Amino acid sequence: MADTMALPMLPAVSRRAFLSLSLRSLAAWAIGTLLAPLRRAAAKSAPTPRFFRRVVTADNRASALIEWQTDALLDSPRFLWKEVGKKEEKEADVDVKYMALDGHNVLVYRAPLRGLAPGRDYQCRMLAAGRDAASFSFRTDDGKNLKALIFPDSQCDGSYDTWERVSGDASARNADAALWVNLGDLVDNGESFFHWEGWQTATDVSLGARAFAPVMGNHECYSLDWQYALPAAFLGLFATPPNGSAKYDRYYYSFDYGPVHFTVLNTQREELDSFLPGLFREQAAWLAHDLARTKQPWRVALLHRDLINYDAAPPSPDAFVRTLLPILEKSGVDAVLTAHAHAYRRRRMTAWRQDQNGVLYILSGNAGNCFYDVQRHAIDEIALPSDLLNYLTLEADENRLTFRCFLTNGIQKDFVTLRKAPSPEE
Repeated sequence: MADTMALPMLPAVSRRAFLSLSLRSLAAWAIGTLLAPLRRAAAKSAPTPRFFRRVVTADNRASALIEWQTDALLDSPRFLWKEVGKKEEKEADVDVKYMALDGHNVLVYRAPLRGLAPGRDYQCRMLAAGRDAASFSFRTDDGKNLKALIFPDSQCDGSYDTWERVSGDASARNADAALWVNLGDLVDNGESFFHWEGWQTATDVSLGARAFAPVMGNHECYSLDWQYALPAAFLGLFATPPNGSAKYDRYYYSFDYGPVHFTVLNTQREELDSFLPGLFREQAAWLAHDLARTKQPWRVALLHRDLINYDAAPPSPDAFVRTLLPILEKSGVDAVLTAHAHAYRRRRMTAWRQDQNGVLYILSGNAGNCFYDVQRHAIDEIALPSDLLNYLTLEADENRLTFRCFLTNGIQKDFVTLRKAPSPEE
């Protein structure tokens, strides 16, 4: 006798229920049949390019680097550009890098543009599969006056709505700012797709075509389980200018914009020393050389960690940053901008003593939703409350360098201007 298996008893179904179920099934089948071609077409459609940005280059008068992202490979991407008012289009090489980030695929495309002219407008278009897929426009640095937006830590616990509000307000009130600087801890966790997606989505519109200078923070050097890690996502997302190092390229860098030479330093010794033990010794030697060869009227250093360790009780000089200060002061740096403590402080000093003719140091404040109760150090001349959201502007010409601190409602809370000493002929 053949083996048999008893079928489960089905519950009784009323005629009305049966008809209703049958009609729903028929409707579902019909909708599925009608939509199948559209679904197949959507599945085959090209991924959408997004998060276009212009990362700073060493000389922003004559070159530019355009980046964008997709989650799947574009078909035959091409990047064409031309100066506004001219007919001839030129084509840039497009490089693409694949990055696995927290279980997600991220493809970063880069198009370097060279042979540009200072203070000119350029139009760009990106093609995929032979069709226009996106456009981008920007203006090169004219090498003269500069207005920049300077943002402190933008890291957020959860949603990046706070960061979107701060950066959006700053952008709307300072449409003439050509440069955008984020002083580290862009995100809360440097290997989290969720955090980078939140930061970039919040930043996308307000950043626009401004040149972007990212500074690496300690939170960019954390793994998903909050252990120290190499900043793979940060380095993969932002192709900052090369520094000439065979081992530590792009961990620190410099660039010119307007009359200012910016030196971007790495202060993540606690997180990176076990992975890259020679990084900080090499960086110190590079710093002295970098500052010695610049001819720009102003020199500004950008650091994530501040020179004061506010986590100590009482706050005390940071042992690592202390090694950089003699080089900065000896090399004629005019201002040092820092972050990390989520508070705004201002001082002028030389060799750890207040000096109104010394280097200007500004701890930049907070642009995210993580707040800390920060004590005041004796060397701080100006200290704002720790529960504020703020950003800075930098304005420079050959003779003046001005920093202003604004709240998100546009209220100015602090400002300071540095002036170059007049020449003997004046």
